[in-house]
Amino acid sequence: MRKTAFVNHEHCFWHDGGPCSVFAEPGGHVQPAGAAEHPETKRRLRNLLEVTGLMDQLTLLKGELAEEQDLLRFHSQDYIERLEAMSEAGYGQAGEFAPLRKDSYLIARRSAGQAITAMEAVLTGQCDNAYALCRPPGHHAERDRGRGFCLLGNIPIAIMTMMARYDVKRVAVVDWDVHHGNGTQQAFWERDDVLSISLHHDNNYPLNSGGVEERGEGPGYGFNINIPLPPGCGIGAYLHCLDEVVIPALKRYRPDVIPPYS
Repeated sequence: MRKTAFVNHEHCFWHDGGPCSVFAEPGGHVQPAGAAEHPETKRRLRNLLEVTGLMDQLTLLKGELAEEQDLLRFHSQDYIERLEAMSEAGYGQAGEFAPLRKDSYLIARRSAGQAITAMEAVLTGQCDNAYALCRPPGHHAERDRGRGFCLLGNIPIAIMTMMARYDVKRVAVVDWDVHHGNGTQQAFWERDDVLSISLHHDNNYPLNSGGVEERGEGPGYGFNINIPLPPGCGIGAYLHCLDEVVIPALKRYRPDVIPPYS
């Protein structure tokens, strides 16, 4: 029987970006509201796994705390220092729509560490596959800034850390979030050892990002695949793209591992 690991830590639910607005800074005529990326949505998933009994079938892992040296495999030193300083001050904006408050930096390190733990559990044979319930999320975070409620690039950090620790030569990323995985795309734009695939709502967030023409550069050309889908297309379109584009691409590439989506 195949073993699935579930990686989660209560600390990740404690990140709170504070009152904000999705499209503008609160204040003046902009009423503050709770962040769209809210801890209760993730708690609900964990709670449903528990009450349905599915949790009993999973291998439970808490996840390590990502070290600064691992963060710097993707992010710049300047950004990490700014992120830590804003978190210690108790408030700040890591970038576009990326608010943070006290302890957000530490919690983001925990979130990135969960992605590392999930990948390592698969690579070492502790489980056959894994899911990391990471919060804050990561696929919008870029090298020098946070974006879209993401503070650290969980998946790029995990991939680069596993490549440093183990004999991992080829990795494939499949991002099926409604938004384009711009941060993951940036991380591997000029690399052929990572195949980055993103299925997303066309021109949703970030704007003007994730078109089919964005295919990578240099050695990475052709190893970045964007699949922008029209609004309202439904699950049928997703399944068709998985069958006709994603799975054939994965079979051709033959990755050593596909990281847990984060």
